[in-house]
Amino acid sequence: MTSSYPAALPLLLGIVTAAVTALGLVGYGFPAIARGAVAGGGAALAGALAALAHLWGLASLFLDESGTAQACRDANPSLFGQVIGYSASYLPPALNCHTAAGGSYPAAVPGFLTPAMTVCAVIAVTLALLAVAEHRRTTGPGYRERRKT
Repeated sequence: MTSSYPAALPLLLGIVTAAVTALGLVGYGFPAIARGAVAGGGAALAGALAALAHLWGLASLFLDESGTAQACRDANPSLFGQVIGYSASYLPPALNCHTAAGGSYPAAVPGFLTPAMTVCAVIAVTLALLAVAEHRRTTGPGYRERRKT
């Protein structure tokens, strides 16, 4: 069997980075909402959720690294006898078990994480763009003149 499984060190670095990012975004998001910057705070919190989903996926890969064959067996026992190799990716986190017939099936990482991570990232970017537009509208040239009238 061939394997292109990621090493533990890059996975650990990804886990630490995702955790620090999530904590930082939460630390920014709630105070921003309290200050009245709802779009900016919401963008930070949605980004934190995306980082947490990524963290969960990377942790699933890390925990199953030594048991890749077991993860493939648990995911689809009927196809496990045909597995000829494994591959994994960091973004989105995924472990694929490749079969002799040329197909593959996912294992180890819950299937809902990639869609959840994607939706949260899209919401975060949308809210961040709204926050930038609001900031430009309230601090741009001519704002003081409009405000005085």
